[in-house]
Amino acid sequence: MLIFSPPADFESGIIARLLKEGYAGVKPTLSEKEWKKLVKTFEDFDQEVFSNIHVARCTFITVLDGIPIGLGSYDPRKRPAYGLVGHNVVLPSVQGKKFGKAQLLEILNRMRAMGIRKARVSTGDHAFSIPAQKNYESAGFRKTRRFIDKNWSFGQIEYEMILID
Repeated sequence: MLIFSPPADFESGIIARLLKEGYAGVKPTLSEKEWKKLVKTFEDFDQEVFSNIHVARCTFITVLDGIPIGLGSYDPRKRPAYGLVGHNVVLPSVQGKKFGKAQLLEILNRMRAMGIRKARVSTGDHAFSIPAQKNYESAGFRKTRRFIDKNWSFGQIEYEMILID
């Protein structure tokens, strides 16, 4: 059974661990410096979730049969105009089994319940991110632009989806 649990049900560190394990496949495409920088962002996000109730409310841990397998997050601060899909990652052992799609749909449902009209998301423009790209497109997102994020050695693709007309 799949359950979306609040971070408070877990100890600090769970989010950084899930992100690090979930994104481990991208490590070979990054320099060691970039990987360390990415891991630092995971650790910072973990600390933010466990120290800021507003961030925690927009983050969930996905649990399958009692075992944490992924997490989803979103940023509603620009509502009602739009919300940002944040992290949407599942562990490699369960990737390809539609759990990432289930998390994405949960995020979108939460945004709709908040009256958010559009959802935006970005992902990498490299081979590791092809499953994420397909996930967003199959959910109804449309590409809006490609761009270079000066913090990384790879490009990004931004998507948008209308949630409420």
